Amino acid sequence: MRKLFMALAGIAVLTATSASASAGNSCIRHDDIYNWNNLDDRTLILENYRHQKFMVKLIGTCQDFTYHQRLIIKSPGALRISCVEKGDIVITPNNGISGRCAITSITPYTAPVKSDKHTGY
Repeated sequence: MRKLFMALAGIAVLTATSASASAGNSCIRHDDIYNWNNLDDRTLILENYRHQKFMVKLIGTCQDFTYHQRLIIKSPGALRISCVEKGDIVITPNNGISGRCAITSITPYTAPVKSDKHTGY
């Protein structure tokens, strides 16, 4: 009976480890945001300190991201080491008027490859 319990516990640990490893690929922690950029008023690209990028889709009243020096990402009850998640709020402060957007999705992002090849002289 004890061997059965140990075997089941081992399987549970392996399952939890593989689930967290796959979840880790799409997690950017609040305290690990190095940089951000926007593709448009509904899409942000967040970059962590390891230069992994994540596409964040938004819905709400955020606009003019190019004029903002900082973003605030609010996540009620989250710690700094928590992942930014669907439902978190992005706030763009701008001279007393702030936009508020809800995050609808977060996915890993790879920028399109730019070609540096010259085709002729």
